[in-house]
Amino acid sequence: MRVLITYQYFLPAYKAGGPVQSIKNTANFLSSIQDVETYILCSDADMDGTKSDVQLDCWTDFQTNVKVYYNSVSGSKTEILNIIEGIKPDVIFINGLYSMLYTIYPLMYKGNARKILSVRGMLHPGALSQKSAKKKIFLTAFKMFGLHKNCEYHATTDEETGYIKDLFGGDKKIWMVPNLPNVQDYQKPLKKEYGSLSLVSISLVSPMKNILLVLKALKNCRSAISYMIFGPIKDSAYWDECLAIMKQMPHNILVQYKGEIEPLKIHEALKEAHYFVLPSKSENFGHAIYEALSAGKPVITSHTTPWNGLEQAGAGYNVNPEDLAPFTALIDKIAGIQDKEYEQATLNARKYITEQYDLEKINSQYKKMFSV
Repeated sequence: MRVLITYQYFLPAYKAGGPVQSIKNTANFLSSIQDVETYILCSDADMDGTKSDVQLDCWTDFQTNVKVYYNSVSGSKTEILNIIEGIKPDVIFINGLYSMLYTIYPLMYKGNARKILSVRGMLHPGALSQKSAKKKIFLTAFKMFGLHKNCEYHATTDEETGYIKDLFGGDKKIWMVPNLPNVQDYQKPLKKEYGSLSLVSISLVSPMKNILLVLKALKNCRSAISYMIFGPIKDSAYWDECLAIMKQMPHNILVQYKGEIEPLKIHEALKEAHYFVLPSKSENFGHAIYEALSAGKPVITSHTTPWNGLEQAGAGYNVNPEDLAPFTALIDKIAGIQDKEYEQATLNARKYITEQYDLEKINSQYKKMFSV
């Protein structure tokens, strides 16, 4: 059986965030199944245009039973369809909505292949609110040309299933299967002193991730707090707003932008912080949030992610992503936590994510979706 995965970005490109990790984990899972060959079709560049140092325009080995085609020249429908026809896939797993080469053209493939479209959080109202006019035009054309009829769908939450039905119709075949995550080893807790706190965010820097809210909240905090930001800057105008607030920080607040981070180095970055913070306006999954919780880092995030009930579980907090004053008060409150209470919160974080995610069950669901 041959499975083709399409998405614009793939490792060593990593700046597109969660979808790249999801595809890597899916390919890794499929590679472990006997008689399954996995192929990944992507571009030769990262999200910022940086070219990957890879072998181009041919199928190259990525790992056992996984080959990648880093496309640098093929840009027409005919060229893309010829690449696909060259391997004659049984299943095409299409990721994302807004790419002609890696979404639209694969949906037009006429060969005998099941097509599964994974929308990757792109139908969430928060995601649709960014560049909304362009997205509305695209989705209208997508339906007008009947492309929504050419595939099954993959959703990672019940909420996302609802978005797919609302836009494309309730009669569509939808597989609700959560993302396959990276599980981190539990980390020995940092010593926690009263009145001090270390925070970390690992994400794209964009309005959706809401780093600016964290900075505005910190500006009014009274405790001694350090805050590290890791991740590529997706929106330069938004980052300029962040820099303006960073320049206004009082002496008790230290903010450091640490730049982009490769996925393999996330474990080390987490070691330096007490809490992981990311009050996203929407989050389809949040790989970095999952990894933080699995490492035993309590998390501060919004109510608009899959990771709710954190306070009840003693594993962190859910905040209103639009409400500044309570966020400031919460950070000062957490700074007042002492060592023993913090250590228990780290254990609760690991317990929370273990109970939330049954990996054996999810693996079984992926096998069923791909019919392997």
